Amino acid sequence: MKYALVDLGSNTVRLTLYNVHADGNFEALFSEKRMAGLVSYVKDGRLSYEGILVACDVIKEFQSLLKQFGVNTMSVFATASLRNIENTDEALAGILKRTGIHVDVISGEEEAEFSYYGSIKSFPTQDGAIFDIGGGSTEILEAHNGSFSCIGSFSIGSLNLFNQFVTKIWPKQSEIINIQTKIMRVFEKVPFQEKRYKNVCGVGGTARAVMKIANRYFEKPTGNKLITKKELEEISTVLLARDRTARDLILKACPDRIHTILPGILLMGMVCQFLDSKNIYVSQFGVREGYLCRKLITSGNSATPRTVS
Repeated sequence: MKYALVDLGSNTVRLTLYNVHADGNFEALFSEKRMAGLVSYVKDGRLSYEGILVACDVIKEFQSLLKQFGVNTMSVFATASLRNIENTDEALAGILKRTGIHVDVISGEEEAEFSYYGSIKSFPTQDGAIFDIGGGSTEILEAHNGSFSCIGSFSIGSLNLFNQFVTKIWPKQSEIINIQTKIMRVFEKVPFQEKRYKNVCGVGGTARAVMKIANRYFEKPTGNKLITKKELEEISTVLLARDRTARDLILKACPDRIHTILPGILLMGMVCQFLDSKNIYVSQFGVREGYLCRKLITSGNSATPRTVS
């Protein structure tokens, strides 16, 4: 059975078409991404009419694309993009009217849950901490013996940090300090466990972009999914120098994130500092795969979906 799933995020909107087999295995047939930057259309806590139209245009584009493959239905869920605004109902009604799609707005706790069930498919151990940095929110949770507890869901992400503090494409030194101060204030009262996590797993676009940059900089295979704490600190220093080396790395590895990667790596670095791990694994799966497994697979299928190798 084929499932078309759209993740309506604060920064990116991604469509993935999955093929799910009777035994619970699944594979991604193709994926398309659009950098919609919906959080940039939020003013005074409300998503503007223009922002709603942007979301509708992307959804309709994906609908047209799927029809070329003979797929006429798709599921759409939204995270902080529609969760952290005051006019959620207005936005949902506008999208429904123009696209015929009912968008499922998931809570921060649900987002953490789906990140967990998605990430464990590539996380080498079920014990440790998992963080998911998006454009408009960050989720952090602790995993132990095949279960998890949510440390918190926070309304802070790579794109809303950019929008709040950066005046040009890259932050000035004073803006970097302001971003760091904001992150510290958000996390200073978070009840992180008073222990060192042997394993930490990063989920989401920011973590994957940092991994791509690190692999290029340290000349590692593109399939490498591990970055050490020391390597993360070094690559952060390189990018925050904001020189030609930093520019070339970003443009070659993740050009669509040239404006959000510096706020994103500042956030990722501080999260990993709090979690205090020497190694960070970056998962190729996350919220979308967790949503697929937990909400879209029929209840009659007792098997938990797994990737097809």
